[in-house]
Amino acid sequence: MTDPSTGKLYRNKRVLLTGGAGFIGRRLRQRLSELGAVVYSLDNRPAAVQGPGDIQCDIRDAEALKAAVAGISPEIVFHLAASIDRSPESARIKPMLEVNLFGTLNLFESLKAVPACGAVVLSGTGEEYGRDARAPFLETYREDPVGPYSYSKLCVSYLAGMFFKVYRLPVIVFRPTLAYGPGQEPAMFIPSLIRTLRRGERFQMTMGEQVRDFVYVDDLVDVYLKAGVSGTGFGEIFNIGSGETCTIKDLAHKLAALMNKSSLLDIGLKAYRPAEIMDYRVDFSKAGKVFGWKAGTGLDEGLRLTLEGELNG
Repeated sequence: MTDPSTGKLYRNKRVLLTGGAGFIGRRLRQRLSELGAVVYSLDNRPAAVQGPGDIQCDIRDAEALKAAVAGISPEIVFHLAASIDRSPESARIKPMLEVNLFGTLNLFESLKAVPACGAVVLSGTGEEYGRDARAPFLETYREDPVGPYSYSKLCVSYLAGMFFKVYRLPVIVFRPTLAYGPGQEPAMFIPSLIRTLRRGERFQMTMGEQVRDFVYVDDLVDVYLKAGVSGTGFGEIFNIGSGETCTIKDLAHKLAALMNKSSLLDIGLKAYRPAEIMDYRVDFSKAGKVFGWKAGTGLDEGLRLTLEGELNG
């Protein structure tokens, strides 16, 4: 749960949340509302615009975004809107850059005209470090992205650094590992596994030797909230992880056992992705020192909460 001293700082603050209808965005919005913030949630999907504070806007539309930002004059911004397609196809590079890089550029340009803005917190990805980096990844590593998505996010990381140095925009960049929890997009590994087994169907996967650090969504939201009112860390990059790792195969076995569906796992029938990162762990001690944060949800507990949410949702 959010530290009470942090929570008080959000009361009556104008907060802009892009991608507010997404997996992490929904949880962050809920917490912000509980803390008394005045939340404006921006999303490009008409179905996501359902109530007060909801704004339909595509971040690729520079003029529409500029008008929306000017009307809000946000004091804190959480920028989560992004294309998250993990396809390795080179045809995805241009559309990925149009959303993730140039959409972020439009947001930054709009915020330059908002003197009240005290923090802009962005989501990057640990994938920016690449396949050959030695785990746990450090923020000081030279990046080596493994596909259009991580390449576009790396571009955003450098754009954020430049906007802080040149224009003093108070930007903070997070590079989380793999977020999970109830309500995640069905195509992601954990919800796909749960839904397939729930239907009594066989689940085909790779050999599952990839080592991963999964961070529970509420823990991720906690560090976002801390950063938004910390008054520090601007212009810097912070890794975010849980510190608890397991292989994809072990994770699948854990969930299948909870569902009494272990016999439905077909391990080794799929090939690894091109340039698959086999050891995906980050050193997040910097975030602990600067924001006083650490993950509080163990993997077993997080998987239980995720399963309960998916089965009861």
